[in-house]
Amino acid sequence: MFCEKNRRVPSALYVLNRAGLLMVAGALLLMGCAAREIDFSTITQPARAGELDAFDAFVGSWTWEAEVVNATGDGKCWTGTAEWRWSLDRRCLVGDLHARSNLAGFDATGLWTFNPKTRKYVWTMFNSWGYPQSGTAKYDDSTRTWTMRYRCVGLDGTRSYGRYTMKVVDADTLEWSQREWADPMYLILKMELRGTYKRRR
Repeated sequence: MFCEKNRRVPSALYVLNRAGLLMVAGALLLMGCAAREIDFSTITQPARAGELDAFDAFVGSWTWEAEVVNATGDGKCWTGTAEWRWSLDRRCLVGDLHARSNLAGFDATGLWTFNPKTRKYVWTMFNSWGYPQSGTAKYDDSTRTWTMRYRCVGLDGTRSYGRYTMKVVDADTLEWSQREWADPMYLILKMELRGTYKRRR
């Protein structure tokens, strides 16, 4: 009885004030979530990154051959062609590659570019077996050498971690190697290739 008599009942004014505060808070929240009006007059295309010019060495048509170091028999030697061309206002390099051995073959399409915000070369490839490959790259201008690390689904259908190394020997010759591992620590080597690209005239 004592508790019933002394229990405080919120006044109507208190309830109204509380409801009003909740409405104001809700309105402010909605205003904060609403998209701001976009002024496209302040958005302009950035300047093309000069780092993209390093890709000029790849532009054109090529034939190539490679040897799988840790293979024997008909799967050891591979040959193919490749063609690289500029796209998107010379901001993206698009390439098509064809590869064949006596046992298998595949085609691939790739995109290479330079991210002006992260200041990194980025690239991706996708092949006719349905397997993706993507990563980042570094270019050493003093040695004209590219180092391209990547993650992919290997031709054996399992997750792989790899590294391409490509040296620009001259305007018509590229020397390259590829190593691919089963683990991100590069401890379990799955495949190693060495090859050469020759420009087609």
